Amino acid sequence: MKNLLAFVLVLTSVFTLSARSHYNTIHNNFTSLSAHLDQTLPHHVHSWLDDGRLFIHNGITLPLIVCDTTLVPDQGYQYLVRAALITNRAGRSYSIIDSQGNQSLVSTTAWGVVFDWLDSLNYRRVELSCDNSNLYDDLTDKRQMHVKAYRCHAGKETLLDSWTLNHGVDLDLGLNTLSVAVSDGQVHVSVGKNELVQVGTLMLDTDEPCTTLAGVYLSPGAEIAIERTILTTDSNPSRRIATTWTRESLDQHFALSDDPIEGYWQYQDRDMEDRWLRLGGRYTVAVVSADKGYDIIYVSGAQVNAPQWHEGLLKGHISKTIFDGHYDLEWIDATFQPIVEDAYAAFENGVLMTLNFPVYKSQLRLSKVILQME
Repeated sequence: MKNLLAFVLVLTSVFTLSARSHYNTIHNNFTSLSAHLDQTLPHHVHSWLDDGRLFIHNGITLPLIVCDTTLVPDQGYQYLVRAALITNRAGRSYSIIDSQGNQSLVSTTAWGVVFDWLDSLNYRRVELSCDNSNLYDDLTDKRQMHVKAYRCHAGKETLLDSWTLNHGVDLDLGLNTLSVAVSDGQVHVSVGKNELVQVGTLMLDTDEPCTTLAGVYLSPGAEIAIERTILTTDSNPSRRIATTWTRESLDQHFALSDDPIEGYWQYQDRDMEDRWLRLGGRYTVAVVSADKGYDIIYVSGAQVNAPQWHEGLLKGHISKTIFDGHYDLEWIDATFQPIVEDAYAAFENGVLMTLNFPVYKSQLRLSKVILQME
């Protein structure tokens, strides 16, 4: 193991994940990958758009990680990058500069994909690099690509696995595609020039914290030309809002709670403009204390997309305000889309909860379920 000291660029304008593919190309200026890129990079690290590609050059002695701004789930996604390594000529060396201005040379550079990101000291990555088996012997020399998978934990890097390729990839300055597909605790690594071929599988530690970002890696001295990146998320939207709550654990929690807001709430009535907002079901939900407010947990009653809604999914969150009994509301509708604009919740006499959606000229009322004491 060794310490990995990486310069990390994490772009901050994140947005809500949708269950579809998100493409970064020249047509959108690689927006989610390169937002504010030129204003944030240090000296001797440069990026520019040219000839339908995003170029990034890492001229410093530290690895460079550029995280995409798109949120990803901890499971059920594929992150794919198609790029060419410009600093990949056999027998060439490339200049790098340290923080004191001292110059040195590297003969091998690499690029890759970062995923399973927690922070700058904890993530995984897969990199591609090329070398020659015997550069100065024309008879025995063979150019080859090395695919290496690493885990960085607490700043220390460990090699998880590696594979060597001689065919199906570009071993010079051409484009290669690198893909990591994460599902069911496994990572499938695929590489190819014209078509993807799976080269290996890694196991994920499922007890580790969930992560939210993927991105691109450049070794010291590397320059890459990115043609496109693609993030494809799981088509199962309920995976993203799953909680650990069950009916049994909710019952146990409420039996010990004296919070008048906590408990089960069931559909009472509605006042809706159907052209703007339609009733997704006659819901029963559980309201449980959570960060700066309460989580709303789905229990039953879904009518729209009923097969996808099951007990324990997150239905919303209410956050405390300076006004007593008045809460900001985040609501997840029947199609798993968030409603947050000007939505709020109010309580009356501890027995009625009104969810207001003024933008949609609608409201939904739920009444407290009074549990019978044995």
